[in-house]
Amino acid sequence: MFRLIQLHAQHGVPRIGVDPDGYGSERAALARYRETPAMFSGVGRFDESGRLAEIILDTACGTPAGCPRPAAVVHAESFQRLCDNCAFGLAVLTLPELALRLGVAVRPAPVLAPSGRHAAPEEGCPAGNRIAREFATHIDDPVWRMELCAELARTPNAVNGLLIGVGALSHREVLDHYPALCALGTQLPVSIHADLVRATARPLSPAGVTALRLGL
Repeated sequence: MFRLIQLHAQHGVPRIGVDPDGYGSERAALARYRETPAMFSGVGRFDESGRLAEIILDTACGTPAGCPRPAAVVHAESFQRLCDNCAFGLAVLTLPELALRLGVAVRPAPVLAPSGRHAAPEEGCPAGNRIAREFATHIDDPVWRMELCAELARTPNAVNGLLIGVGALSHREVLDHYPALCALGTQLPVSIHADLVRATARPLSPAGVTALRLGL
């Protein structure tokens, strides 16, 4: 299920507002979002239990002046999407930093083809996609874990793949792989480790679930 969402800060704490209308596909939700982009921040994907599993942000700069450049970051307080030019001199967050702050995976929306149809989605982070895809079958391999941590150090936005991969494990798989999961938790790059430890304050968020399953 997909719903339109609003991101805002309340007393410095990020909040996520959810529109009650639901959509059966990401494409339908994005089409509705793009009809009234000023009212919403993006699209949220919700899992079967109704928990927010992923946030999908539009790729257009969100300044009121209608800047045509693609968004690269979001404002650290208002969460407004900004291109590099509009973000100059401001406190901003990258999408991976926003994901860790919210405790939910964040990715850019597919771009639109000139005809209005969705173009093939750009591979915003192939490393993250690979981590998510390989996680369940490779977590017990110490060499793979070492390579994963090296990849996270080189490509911090691949952390979304970690959140997705860990979150997709069944409870039985978590028990079966728990020693390897805890080992991975001790090997993570310092900044990602610190962000995940903070996420344990929100244990039901994707980042909080990841942190607890990694023994943090």
